[in-house]
Amino acid sequence: MLPRPSLSFTLPSISDDTRLDCRLYHPPSLRDPSHPGEPWSGHAAVVAHPYAPLGGCFDDPIVDVAAGTLLHLGFLVATFNFRGAASSEGRTSWTSKPEQADYVSVVGFLAYYVHHLNASLPSHRPDPTRLPTMLMAGYSYGAIITTRLPPLDTILSYFATPAIHTAGADIRLRAQHLAEAHNSQKLGPTSPRRSLGMRVGGDDDISGRSRDPAEFQREERIRESVRGLLSRAKLVYRRSPRWPSECEIDAKMDHCLEKVEGNITFRSAYLAVSPPVGMEVGACHTGCTCCDDALFTLNPTLVIYGDQDGLISYRKIREWIRQLSAVDASQFRYLEVAGAGHFWTEGDVIYQLRDAIGVFATELTAAHRE
Repeated sequence: MLPRPSLSFTLPSISDDTRLDCRLYHPPSLRDPSHPGEPWSGHAAVVAHPYAPLGGCFDDPIVDVAAGTLLHLGFLVATFNFRGAASSEGRTSWTSKPEQADYVSVVGFLAYYVHHLNASLPSHRPDPTRLPTMLMAGYSYGAIITTRLPPLDTILSYFATPAIHTAGADIRLRAQHLAEAHNSQKLGPTSPRRSLGMRVGGDDDISGRSRDPAEFQREERIRESVRGLLSRAKLVYRRSPRWPSECEIDAKMDHCLEKVEGNITFRSAYLAVSPPVGMEVGACHTGCTCCDDALFTLNPTLVIYGDQDGLISYRKIREWIRQLSAVDASQFRYLEVAGAGHFWTEGDVIYQLRDAIGVFATELTAAHRE
């Protein structure tokens, strides 16, 4: 369902600078300014993939279905490879905390990319009285990571005033550079560059072959652009919030990027497809479970799984969804698809999955227009 990516690039993880391969897909109104449909409303989504040691990566077919459905409905969509997946650096952790940082890094990038697109494209600027949605989604292991993310406000705090020469600052400046580069392009809808996508900082082919030496030249060019933006940036001297680390007790004073002008604000939403409950749904990024479930009752949330999924403890997941559904004014919902296994290959269950995601996404975008 997904076309070629509009952008393929790498990002450093705010955990430890591990390089992550990422892809960005523009909705039709961003790819082609003459598109007759509704203009983009600022909605964005991140979709995470299954367990890397078992072959999970952003080319997974369920990721393709979920991301493609969201893209078709007007979301700007990011997919990425966790550390250790395909050509991303590093290896899968035992705790999942580094992978949570990987996901947070992509969300931070996407938030600032959206902000800088909107700052320069008045025709695409969302109504300030109606918040666009940041949908955090994942399949299988990616769904587990999604349910362990900190609240969106906490995620964005890591990028509000990041210390210079850190991953947080690099992510912010890369987002600004790439958004401004997109805004400055005056290409027609048939341009080869738009149809084939633009590679920044990495190789578009993740089949396992050695990366082209030209990749390093492209990466150096974007680094030069980031250095240029940094040289012109306004700096403040303060403590900068950083991803929790065993070796850092208190954030130190440092020269930091100043907050960007204008609010970077989204409505949070969550989508978890086939979360393997044996990995403890709801465990948060700090290890506690005291507050995370509130994210899924206070914000629109959809959990989808099959009743033939061999990786799910049905006793645990049904108890979990019962508790969340029982909360007053809960925005949590779920769908148990008859006959579906973990990989959604039985009969027509993949279409039921696609349609359920489509209904959920349509409701999110409709709420923005009301």
